[in-house]
Amino acid sequence: MAEPSPFVDAMTAASANLLGSEGYPCTKVELLEAAYGAEFGKKGHDLAGHTVIDQADVQSVIQKGQGSSLLYGELLPEGVTLLMEALFAEREDVSGPILELGMGTGKAALQLFLSLHRDTHGVELAPSRWALADDALKRLAEFAPSRFRYEAAGESASRLLDLEFNATCDIICGSLLDTPVDILASASAIVLEVCLPKEVQRLACAMLQNCNVGCRVVCYAPLHGLVDRCRLAPVRSAAQGRVPGSMGDGVGGLCLPASWKDIGHGFAFYEVAASAESAEDAWNSALGQQSGGRVSIDASGCPSRAKKTKYTDDVLPSPRTNYRWGKGDKVLVGYSWLPFLDLGNPGDGSADGLDGVTWMSAHVVSVSEDGFATICYEDDGTTEEQVHPERIRQENCLETREPVAIDWGDDEE
Repeated sequence: MAEPSPFVDAMTAASANLLGSEGYPCTKVELLEAAYGAEFGKKGHDLAGHTVIDQADVQSVIQKGQGSSLLYGELLPEGVTLLMEALFAEREDVSGPILELGMGTGKAALQLFLSLHRDTHGVELAPSRWALADDALKRLAEFAPSRFRYEAAGESASRLLDLEFNATCDIICGSLLDTPVDILASASAIVLEVCLPKEVQRLACAMLQNCNVGCRVVCYAPLHGLVDRCRLAPVRSAAQGRVPGSMGDGVGGLCLPASWKDIGHGFAFYEVAASAESAEDAWNSALGQQSGGRVSIDASGCPSRAKKTKYTDDVLPSPRTNYRWGKGDKVLVGYSWLPFLDLGNPGDGSADGLDGVTWMSAHVVSVSEDGFATICYEDDGTTEEQVHPERIRQENCLETREPVAIDWGDDEE
């Protein structure tokens, strides 16, 4: 019989030292509800982290995030409980802070902090989401002033001190790619529940090579093997976990309940090995011993509203050698349910897109050598990769579209 986990009851265990503003004992759930109200445990696609996005957040993606998508979602409370088991089962004595890189409004980071009493560092790119996390820390300090103290550290950083356990929860508004090397090297665990385009995934993988041996990492997408001499290895077999499924599938996958998929979404799950050779041996051993089902992890990059219309790109002409727009420009991006040979210009058809083409305001984040672009949509900060340049138009600088020549074959004599 599996031993009871110290983390399973972490959300419901009460402590006589957790005192609310009225002086009565309160549970961790009550503390988190005091911090987030009805948002705590909320499911779906209309969380505060979805609706709060504005132009300052989109600019952060362009200026600091190198195209990191603002696509949003959160681990549910029960998902964080399973996460704690995955990160620290049978290694509770491992020291070092927990990093949540891409923390959103901070719910998972705060739950980890309250449950494990470990120093926790949260980083969030979007200023609006960071502000919601900052407000949550303030409310918690007001709710339980005998236990917590809030400290501001400028306009984009703040701290919550747990006076009883001498632990700190620091939250910073910035890019996860700017995380200091010394903090990465000291981390016991890293949560990277954020959607990244392929190039930023490579940068994140390179960054994780600064972590110490044994640091466990949970990621939205698979990052192992994206750089030379990668040390990301799978965590041991699922059979060794004390809670079924809490240790993942043994081959780099972990399923956790999330706001967008409460039955569980597949995440990548790693432990940093001593060397690239050790990591390779661990992968070979894990794959050779695999006996159960494997967790499905999305490796396709950033989910995009245009994925369903990618077949349109197949009929567009090859990219030209130059365009009037470039990196950093504000543009309009067209997509269609129909395989048009040319999308025309904005305004050519009906205003509501009934002609089959919809135009969205966006910013060009980068342009690859083959001419395809990574763009960030202005309305919600989500990112699309490999955008065909013939789908992009520069605002107020539209080119005259020449008729597309179609080769119908030789005429019959």
